[in-house]
Amino acid sequence: MLDRIFPRGALILSFLSFVYFLTGIVRNRVFANTFGAGPELDAYNAAFRIPEIALDVLVAAGLTAPFVPIYSSLRHDDEGAANDFARTVLTAAVVVITVAIVAIAIAAPWLATQIGAGFDQRTRELYVTLVRINCLGQVLFAASICLGEVLVAHRRFLFYALAPILYTTGIIAGTVIGAGQFGIVATAWGAVAGAGLHLGIRAVGTLRTSFRARPAFHVHTPAFREFVRLMIPRMISHPIEPAIFTFFTALASTIAVGGVSAVNFALDYQVVPVSLIGIAFSLAVFPTLSAAYADRDPSTFRAVLGRNLVTIGGLTTLAAITLFVGSGILVRVLLGGGRFGAEAVATTSAIVAAFAISVPFDALAYPLSRGLYATHDTIRQVIASFIGFGTVLAAASALAPSLGLVAIPLGYAVGMAVKDVLLAAFLLQRIRGLSRSAGPPQAASAT
Repeated sequence: MLDRIFPRGALILSFLSFVYFLTGIVRNRVFANTFGAGPELDAYNAAFRIPEIALDVLVAAGLTAPFVPIYSSLRHDDEGAANDFARTVLTAAVVVITVAIVAIAIAAPWLATQIGAGFDQRTRELYVTLVRINCLGQVLFAASICLGEVLVAHRRFLFYALAPILYTTGIIAGTVIGAGQFGIVATAWGAVAGAGLHLGIRAVGTLRTSFRARPAFHVHTPAFREFVRLMIPRMISHPIEPAIFTFFTALASTIAVGGVSAVNFALDYQVVPVSLIGIAFSLAVFPTLSAAYADRDPSTFRAVLGRNLVTIGGLTTLAAITLFVGSGILVRVLLGGGRFGAEAVATTSAIVAAFAISVPFDALAYPLSRGLYATHDTIRQVIASFIGFGTVLAAASALAPSLGLVAIPLGYAVGMAVKDVLLAAFLLQRIRGLSRSAGPPQAASAT
């Protein structure tokens, strides 16, 4: 019964995600105590933006949706072909990000004048140094992301989820050990070391699978062509989430002084149950859904997806109620005091409570999206995401004149609900198609 409610790997992913949040808190405290809110930390934070965007757009965004379904389909018939495909994706990802990173490193002085337009000359020079150091880490991350998808396909979630914790640990260690002598440059090298640990732990994890990492470039195969076809829509839709949060910032700035900070603080609380439950639990069943689709087994697909939706929906509803009821205490205890007075506590608490409404809707989008990805479909998820984005903009803008800052979380909840409905409708179509194409022999062998 426990396995039916909590899919294998979900609790490991949730627990280690929580540990990752805790290490993030420790990292922020170390930063605050070591550097304060000064130009060094500004340069460090700014130096990560462009290289990380390149990694997200060129590798992470497109790779995480189609890799596991295609890899699982290939493993169904030929383990060797699946591993050749994985090696080709690994090689291509490293080559592509290396080319992009070299261009960014060369352009770093120009980027310093654009991204750091308000920096003084010394801070701009520091920015250039930090960008170039950070570029090394992105190449390691590209390889690690590919190995991570192999681990997900093989359900090796422990090694997968330990990687982000080790990365943050590297940053903390670099700061504590070297900041006194080398300043924030030591932190940047700590981030590179952390990226090496991120890759290393996942490489160790793959030793317990049939996959062995080595260069391969079999790009003229049907599997790789399908991979490219499926990843392009995800790359196009990647800017949607940053665009939503940019819109929140712009709208909040027009409603009230301090509104941007209040919304950002509230989002920090809203994302926790979504990550620990929605993202972790949907990732845990992703390889099972992909394998069921490869086996043309609609009954297993429906059963696993249905249990996942019920579990995520139920747990995140409880989390939302808890967040709604406890928003005042949470904000007062964790943020209240000093210049964050009673009025700021009240405003932020109201926004946290309103964001709580969106938690189940936001979380349910992940298993529904993973279900579509498992059926080798990324276009419909992109359509639902764009329509949801438009709904968020329209609803929040319409509600803002009468509700103020609370309109932002309420608009977000409406947009996520619309997105869920569309994802569910699209996924139902895919499942019906799977049922029609499934034959008795395949269903029998799958069970």
